[in-house]
Amino acid sequence: MSHQLELIKDKLQRHHVFSLYRNQINKDLERSGYPVVQSDTPDDFLESVIQLLSDAIEDSDPKLQQLYYLADVQERHLEHGIVMGFLYREWVKIQFRLRQ
Repeated sequence: MSHQLELIKDKLQRHHVFSLYRNQINKDLERSGYPVVQSDTPDDFLESVIQLLSDAIEDSDPKLQQLYYLADVQERHLEHGIVMGFLYREWVKIQFRLRQ
């Protein structure tokens, strides 16, 4: 497991941070035609999102391109893999809100 994922998991232990992150990811999933992920704990949520994205990659789901566009995943965030690139980019997006 990547260091970035461990960092995100650690930060998601705070309920308000987890809620914000879950809402951000679910918003982009839903706008791309994927079902929202209903999990009440950070670990379960991340596992479900990783499984959803892994299945989409395996199936070459065309909605995946729309999801990465909406999440604004840049190539530099893909160096640790497609799924981690998405999770990290969503994390970067909520960090801005948390600082306000």
